[in-house]
Amino acid sequence: MTTPDFNLASLDALFSRPEVAEAMKRVSRSGYASAAKFWQTPLQGPHLSARMKELVFFTMHVAATSLNGDAIKRQVKRIIAAGGTQADIFDVVVTIASLANHALYSSVPVLEEELAAIGEAGAPAEEFTPELEAAKQQFLEVRGFWNEHRDPVARMMPEYTAALIGIATETWQNGPLTRKERELVCIAVDCNVTHSFPSGLRTHIRNALDAGATKGEIMEVFQMAALLGLEGFILTGEAMFGE
Repeated sequence: MTTPDFNLASLDALFSRPEVAEAMKRVSRSGYASAAKFWQTPLQGPHLSARMKELVFFTMHVAATSLNGDAIKRQVKRIIAAGGTQADIFDVVVTIASLANHALYSSVPVLEEELAAIGEAGAPAEEFTPELEAAKQQFLEVRGFWNEHRDPVARMMPEYTAALIGIATETWQNGPLTRKERELVCIAVDCNVTHSFPSGLRTHIRNALDAGATKGEIMEVFQMAALLGLEGFILTGEAMFGE
């Protein structure tokens, strides 16, 4: 259950102490009010549970593209206050651990081109080895998709790819989040302003809809992603008045 004395929709609750929020209000009451309204709008939305909203916001702070240690500590407390569990939190961090692998989708083709330019072979053109094909099939069975960007990475780094598939399928087989919840987490990563990965976003939106997500739920994830723009507001308040 949500902790009764913890107002998750209050912008004030994001600061380390009430005095910080009050000091920010004294600087500009209208400015603070506009920020508070921007924060409250998705937090008070009717589609996602408080627990899911906090998991989504946690996702954006724990993602490799936007790591924020202070916000992670804050969000862990907020998730628990909203009825989430440590297992939910663990599920999220494992689910999105492979995010940084997205860089390889552009890096490996560049390496292949430069190797070809000096007459050295890149990834072999033949089919996957039986072991690699089995790992690919496992990913398809568990995750339901495979994109072509993965093929050159898999051929050039088969052992790495096998390990990647292992972590990329772990929570989908053993984690406490539902498939729909996990797809919403992935949407949060791929719609994030610090990442913005359209092809992955389309895949996860499609999968979320297939898993029962509604347009309203997905739109609230988008709105939660936009709240990352207030993190500078919070950090500035702490820098000016938190010590």
